[in-house]
Amino acid sequence: MTRVAIVGTGFWGAKLAEAVGRSSLELAACFSRDDDRRAAFAERFGCEAAPSYEAALDAADAVVLATPNDEHEAQTLEAARRGKHVFVEKPIAMTVAAAERMRDGCRDAGVALLVGHELRRLGAARRTKAVLDSGALGTVVLAEANFSLASPVRPGTWKEGRGTPLVQLGVHHADTLQYLLGPVVRTTGRLNRVVSDVDIDDTGAAILEFQSGAIGTIGSSYVSPKTYSIRLLGTEAVLDYRTDISVWPAADRLDSMTTLTVGGEVAAFEHVDPLVDELEELARCARGEATPETGADEGIAALRVIIEATQSGRT
Repeated sequence: MTRVAIVGTGFWGAKLAEAVGRSSLELAACFSRDDDRRAAFAERFGCEAAPSYEAALDAADAVVLATPNDEHEAQTLEAARRGKHVFVEKPIAMTVAAAERMRDGCRDAGVALLVGHELRRLGAARRTKAVLDSGALGTVVLAEANFSLASPVRPGTWKEGRGTPLVQLGVHHADTLQYLLGPVVRTTGRLNRVVSDVDIDDTGAAILEFQSGAIGTIGSSYVSPKTYSIRLLGTEAVLDYRTDISVWPAADRLDSMTTLTVGGEVAAFEHVDPLVDELEELARCARGEATPETGADEGIAALRVIIEATQSGRT
């Protein structure tokens, strides 16, 4: 059994711990800098409350990083030095250069690096890929995607920064759309503060130019009701992928709340627990039985889209 340590005992760390409980992996340890939160997390999930990050690594075969984006690089490189496989939540890092150092460090240490882009693993996303590969849409010329949540960012928290909705939410679509339609060669964006009381971007949009010639848009808001959708317009048919994401963050329920239509006809698909799916892949990678589907290269490709969008968003 593959033993994992979860680092970061906040909201999403708990969701990942719940997913470990539904998987074949063992949660061996947890760590956070807050002693009380670390102890409460360990008691809740039945694992060791490691006194340090290094102790958490020593207790496990692999580490799951549910930590702020700017901590990913140092934590990943330390894990690689200790020969531990790494699963890091999206986005992979704050900069492409940092992500490349993470990629190189894990490669040189001979350990796997997986990035948490779980939404491409949903059954509806897999069926969408199959529809595209079948040619049923003809040539896709436009893609429209949105991921929004009513979750305003508070000043002084780690999520504060330019383009936060795109960085934290839109990055999922930056990965899924490239999984579906291939590489993006250029991205531009627009960021704005529309209704927030504080000077933090609450809305963002990115325009993607795919290598295929198709154009895509990603919209994200932190002040709108929960929304998750993808619309692909081809020369032969239109595919609509719409999720009642009111159940979020229950990722295992998303497929059951999704409607997928192709040319107006409902398309059936398998329901997948995407968090368990990616954790089971981590276990296979740790055993040397697989390579990551969403590894460093995929994480970097998604990050580059969002960085280009946010860098151009206010110029």
